[in-house]
Amino acid sequence: MRKGVIALAISQLFCLSASAAQTDAERIAELEKKLEKSLGLIEQLSARVKQLEAGKPATADQGRVEEKVAAQAERIGQLEKNVEQVAETSAKRASVGLPLHGFADVGYARESRDPNGRKGGFALGNLDLYLTPEFGDRVKSLAELVFEMGEDGSLGTDLERLQIGYTVSDALTVWGGRFHTPYGYWNTAFHHGAQIQTSIMRPRFIAFEDQGGILPAHTVGLLASGGVRLGGGKLQYDAYLGNGNDIRDRELDFNAVMDDNTNKMVGGNVRYQFAGALEGLTLGLHGLNEQVDTYGAGNVRLNSTKLKMLGGFGLFEQDDWEAIGEYYRFRNDDISGATGTHGSWAGFAQVGRTFAGRWTPYVRTEKAVLDQGDNYFAGLDSGRSYKRHALGLRYDLNALAALKIELSRTTEQQPASELTSNGARLQFAVRF
Repeated sequence: MRKGVIALAISQLFCLSASAAQTDAERIAELEKKLEKSLGLIEQLSARVKQLEAGKPATADQGRVEEKVAAQAERIGQLEKNVEQVAETSAKRASVGLPLHGFADVGYARESRDPNGRKGGFALGNLDLYLTPEFGDRVKSLAELVFEMGEDGSLGTDLERLQIGYTVSDALTVWGGRFHTPYGYWNTAFHHGAQIQTSIMRPRFIAFEDQGGILPAHTVGLLASGGVRLGGGKLQYDAYLGNGNDIRDRELDFNAVMDDNTNKMVGGNVRYQFAGALEGLTLGLHGLNEQVDTYGAGNVRLNSTKLKMLGGFGLFEQDDWEAIGEYYRFRNDDISGATGTHGSWAGFAQVGRTFAGRWTPYVRTEKAVLDQGDNYFAGLDSGRSYKRHALGLRYDLNALAALKIELSRTTEQQPASELTSNGARLQFAVRF
């Protein structure tokens, strides 16, 4: 009798384990471990029962074994209920479709000397919607759709990211589509949802293309990424091949549909996450290479530049501290004229510390020294040298909502002089 009960319990547990793994592998992993442990104990107790039933003495021992079997059977029964609850929850999730996530923000901004002559006032930020559907264990995807207000008050939509990937192993995932160009730390860690970044503004020179950035924040092409354990830490990398950029209407265009020339953009980064005494520190190198054509009125090509960037970046996150630093060195060649090679650089450093789990004061300094004899920078509205200092405070109402205030002072090099402007911003940012 006991043999039949034990055998039936074991067979049912294995069936339940397999079924649950198919429905909700991640949630049920811990339950499977507990079930396996219980099954091991059942097997040991079963062997002991066989010995006792074979006529060996120790009646008191037999009673204790039976008590243990009964207690373990009760534990298995509870685990079975947990498995059923997880399976039921998973089925309900499947019936309502793919979960939708997103970000939204509203705020107030004022500049003492706005280049467009606007006065301070309230403004809508972005409504950022994104999905991360998976198609089996190895095929995954990411889609991000952003609704944003233009400077003229019009509502625009942009498919900021659409990438489909296949995971070969922890060391390699291959993506295709539109993704954030993996240079530095900021551009891939903080996307279009304002709630996840500590500050209100991004560093100016790595702003998105339509907001004055001087680097391609997005790429359409192929991306390979992964990491391996090395020396106690982790070595990670990103490598990509994508459509080259061009400059139209004095703004960087990353050619979301096809390419305007046969020269593709190639780049990547390699970084190391330290462990042990240096845990929380990540250091890396990044670079890219591409040909960028500048177009004028009537789609006339004005010039071509070989854009070459090489630099480094670092991140430190530990004990409520956050420190980010990035450096970009440009050595661009004029390949359509006779102006030769031009050197420029840009960089920023931001430090913040969280107190009482909610308050995070932060400070950032950034600077760009951009050669105006370089056709690449001369062709961009935002391609001028500048320096900016920012001071801010973030308050987390909870894990999903944050209030921020930020003060800044920006000095930009103009053709004949410098233009200095003081800014003040407020932001209420949420995620869901």
